[in-house]
Amino acid sequence: MISLTVPLLIAALHLISAAAQTTGTTRYTVWASVIFSRTGERTPEVLGSDPTVLTSVGAQQQFANGQFFRERYFEPHNNFSTTNGIGPAPITGMNPEVPDVQKLYVQALDTQSTVASAQAFLQGLYPPVSFGGNQSEVQAMIDPTSRLANDSYVTPPLGGYRYAQIHTSGQYDPEAVYIAGSLNCPAFVFEVEDYINTPQFAELQASTLDVYQKIGPAFLSGVLPSDQWGFINAYPIYDYLSYQNAHNTTANTLFTSDEYTDPNTGTSYLDTLRYYANQQQYAWFGNVYADNELTGKGFEGGVKGSVSTIAGNMLAAKMIAQLQTAIRYKGAYYQLSLLFGDYEPLLSLFALADLPPLDSAFYGMPNFGSVGAFELYAMSNPASVEFPSEEDLWVRFYFRNGTDVDEPYQAYSMFNYGPDNFEMRWVDFQTNILEIAVGDLGQWCQQCGASYSGSDRIFCSYWNASDSIEGAAVLSSPSGHRGVSPAIGGVIGAIVALVIAGLIFGLLMLVGGMRFHRVQSHKSELGGFKGGQKMASDRDLTLPKGGAIVGATIETTPGSPIAGGH
Repeated sequence: MISLTVPLLIAALHLISAAAQTTGTTRYTVWASVIFSRTGERTPEVLGSDPTVLTSVGAQQQFANGQFFRERYFEPHNNFSTTNGIGPAPITGMNPEVPDVQKLYVQALDTQSTVASAQAFLQGLYPPVSFGGNQSEVQAMIDPTSRLANDSYVTPPLGGYRYAQIHTSGQYDPEAVYIAGSLNCPAFVFEVEDYINTPQFAELQASTLDVYQKIGPAFLSGVLPSDQWGFINAYPIYDYLSYQNAHNTTANTLFTSDEYTDPNTGTSYLDTLRYYANQQQYAWFGNVYADNELTGKGFEGGVKGSVSTIAGNMLAAKMIAQLQTAIRYKGAYYQLSLLFGDYEPLLSLFALADLPPLDSAFYGMPNFGSVGAFELYAMSNPASVEFPSEEDLWVRFYFRNGTDVDEPYQAYSMFNYGPDNFEMRWVDFQTNILEIAVGDLGQWCQQCGASYSGSDRIFCSYWNASDSIEGAAVLSSPSGHRGVSPAIGGVIGAIVALVIAGLIFGLLMLVGGMRFHRVQSHKSELGGFKGGQKMASDRDLTLPKGGAIVGATIETTPGSPIAGGH
């Protein structure tokens, strides 16, 4: 007979948690959730063409995120608070031990820091599970693939680690626009440059210059030319110095000294630099009413937003589509969706959803590891396994600004519903979010001016916005359903990608005489902060999200005070 050790008891409780809930009562019961997470801490973007990588700190942040959501979505109901939603709220029907490729969807931008963030998150969400000795039959119940024909059992590597599927999206992948909608968008670059030419920017550049001149000699000499110490580079300067403060003893000591503290307010100059960076980035990614100077066009159908907020418009489409799919197939698909990128889509989404007046944190960049989540729930009997009707479903938006233990996972009201009305019926939520969602890839191509010579989004050459060709974010209006199953949609998407790739390859072979040959690896000749990511359309801007001037070289010389730190 199998010995009921503590791990076995925990596993058994997980497997029968729904049946073990108190019957005859209704509780906040989650039926689906979609989460966007900013990458964990990574190396700064100012290091030329070197790609950013997730740090050990960043990995721990995302691992902690995974643990947090494991406790929330996989643990039985316990001390749940109906006023702020904090506590376990298990997703009905999710396997807590083995990732289900149909119910769990994970997408990450194809960069080291975002993919590694997804991996670390999943390590916390699905920790290793192993039952040795006479408990191996229980292991087979949890994961039938571990049992062999000779009745022996195989434990996965790393003590029972479980592997989830991660969908990665590179810059040439149409899916990337849903989690990084401003990346390689020529019209967005024009919008930023237009802002730089405004009187408001000139005033900020002048009023903040004193702080940059004070910190420049000690922190930026040999890193950035002195004529670029200013508000125009607010984000890359803060990104670089924040990293140095966390990892360089000398920099950390200097920033805590009186010399680099505002004598009037007692505020560290590093905090002041973050404030400036928040101002700059909100102006770039949060301007709902910005004009599109490149194409002269706004969104079709009266959708709220602009090319400034396009990253948030695309993210909104992806998130609502994931929830719609979960509802359409009654939890058979995408009950838990995890999306990983950088902060820009979240910042734009905050502006589109009217969140900034509720909390000053929504006016700036979310911290590393921050999460924004839409939870689809019903007041259900926890023992019920029947997916609720749409009339019984509700939505809450949650935000957690980083992974510090004192950062709350807090519900917020959206769309000007009032500070305390953070619960929305699904039908109302769907109506409101569809007013800010752009799910049509053709419209993204049109809005970004992707036919402009500086764009490298090759897929836009084959799709015209008037054709209303949609990608993964196939949206349903409240009046009806549309689309195919995720499984069939994936096959169709793969075929479309292969057809497009074949057409491009054939044209290159025919017109350009392209042949296969081996080439040596080399770095881009385009210098500056952005390195190999620079587009011809960038003109004066060489950062995906910050304004470094062309020609800025990034190197630390022996003359820099922080060069010898550790």
